[in-house]
Amino acid sequence: MLANPKIRPFEERDYPAIAEVLKAAWPDEVHTEAGLREHDRHAPEVRWGRFVAELEHQMVGMGEYTQFEGMYHPQKFGAWVTVKPPFRGQGIGKALYGAVLEALKPHNPVLILSSTREDQAPALAWLHKLGYAEKMRYWESRLDLARFDFGPWAGKIEAVEAAGFDLKSLKELEHDPQHRQKAYDLWLEARLDVPRPEAISEVRFEDYCKWVFESRYYLPEGHFMAVDKNTGQYVALSTLWKTDGPYLSTGLTGTRRAYRRRGLALALKLKGIGLAQAYGAREIRTGNEANNRAMLSINEALGFVKQPIWIDFVLELERETDPATATLTPGEVG
Repeated sequence: MLANPKIRPFEERDYPAIAEVLKAAWPDEVHTEAGLREHDRHAPEVRWGRFVAELEHQMVGMGEYTQFEGMYHPQKFGAWVTVKPPFRGQGIGKALYGAVLEALKPHNPVLILSSTREDQAPALAWLHKLGYAEKMRYWESRLDLARFDFGPWAGKIEAVEAAGFDLKSLKELEHDPQHRQKAYDLWLEARLDVPRPEAISEVRFEDYCKWVFESRYYLPEGHFMAVDKNTGQYVALSTLWKTDGPYLSTGLTGTRRAYRRRGLALALKLKGIGLAQAYGAREIRTGNEANNRAMLSINEALGFVKQPIWIDFVLELERETDPATATLTPGEVG
């Protein structure tokens, strides 16, 4: 039986209810009002919008669109729909998606990216029905810190340090007035090799500083850098971020091309594991593109366990797309 939800634009008062929708849809993840507000803190810099679905004054779903600051294109967007499990299959997701597409029309989009997980069969079917094509796959992997044994990795950090590198956190490097600029310069090079579903775009130093150093989830003790003792250059990084759950999240791990195959990424990951254990976290969670064997092999060796794979889809909008042609309703998108 089809529902008749009230679809309206997002309002400030909706944050707690949206967090509840996301928690119901993804019970193995942590979603909070604070996290949503942190996410939206950058929203004024790109085009974005959000809608909510209500039934009898209860929020049962949400849909949104946005642009990507690290893959910016004025006519390319991401779009997601989320419906609470008990209310799926009633046309609510379809109504939300229609509202999102209608809001996007003035921006003349040429591409929409969406994503879901391989264990969400209704969402996969719905995206295919709408004409979305698979673009990229990536795993989230989790490390149980209580079970991690440093024994097999004894001497790895010391060997890297003996080879001429200091392994320091940004907290330890704060005395250097150029530490932010050096971290940014390293990040710029490392991100070039990160697989992504769309073309990379420029990120200014000012924006990088806002994303990192002004974030409520920034953990300076967990942002590790490998510093070449001879030059003072930052040559590899691995970062850990706070979350609203009992785990830390890995950001970017990468090495300048001229410094690869020296064990730097592994040593930095080990530093991060030690920090996470001391921090009292239960897990470290990280994400890797499915074909990124270099990082996947390190994580596998360390004991990270893969979760169901995430899939990015894209819809090319060379012609008008009518959501009314989709006869399946979304279980979960995004």
